[in-house]
Amino acid sequence: MDNDILNKVWNENKSSHTIPEPSSIIAKANQQRRKQNIGLIVMGITVLILITYATLYLPNSFNSFSLGLTLMVASMLVRIIIEMYSKLQKASKLASMDAKTYNLYLKRYYKWRMKINYILTPVCFAIYCYGLYLLFPYFKNEFSNGFYIYLIVSAIISLIVIGAIIINQIIKETRFLRLLKR
Repeated sequence: MDNDILNKVWNENKSSHTIPEPSSIIAKANQQRRKQNIGLIVMGITVLILITYATLYLPNSFNSFSLGLTLMVASMLVRIIIEMYSKLQKASKLASMDAKTYNLYLKRYYKWRMKINYILTPVCFAIYCYGLYLLFPYFKNEFSNGFYIYLIVSAIISLIVIGAIIINQIIKETRFLRLLKR
């Protein structure tokens, strides 16, 4: 009878702690890398558009319009640099560590990411929003009332979507860190 109970417990533990196949781990890593690359590309294109716009339309003197564009570009560049550094740091460590050491490294890495996510990301987002806010008086003077309202509505919707994406990423990284700590 004891043998039957032990076999049952063994089989339950065996099925609940399955080790994922290497192909599924590689697929997840590739998916994460692809998402990171898409994020970097989107931020990079946004920076290029803002710089192009600033180059073409900035006034000769520094004013709140140029300050707004500068703040938007600077906050995006800070995020791009952090994401690229983070991506390169993680990739370079993977090849040189055994599984246990890499697990410890991942814990430190995601704790560092939490600091970025809870401190630097909101600051960059707020600076970007403030920079955009500084542009609206100029947009009101330059564009029709209907287009100005469209700009405000699209900016609000875009910022909400970007905020939701950022929050979703923070939640995913927080869950992963909790999973690593188990």
